[in-house]
Amino acid sequence: MNLTELAASAHVDASRIEDYVKSGLLGKEHSTTEFDDSDLYWIDMIQCFQDNGTSLDDLSGLMPRCRKGQSQLTQVQ
Repeated sequence: MNLTELAASAHVDASRIEDYVKSGLLGKEHSTTEFDDSDLYWIDMIQCFQDNGTSLDDLSGLMPRCRKGQSQLTQVQ
């Protein structure tokens, strides 16, 4: 899906998603034009952390660990 479709699905401004991509919160090598359903999960996760007071700077260190943990969980299953 494209940025506009993702923003509509996630109920988030497209500019905010662009900030997430630029900050590396959706992955270091993430495209700014192509997204998939897994990005909805991560955007929801980012929003949850932000709603609870976590800054984007703090998330830039936390999200890679979250992705690594998720990856390890899916490998075990």
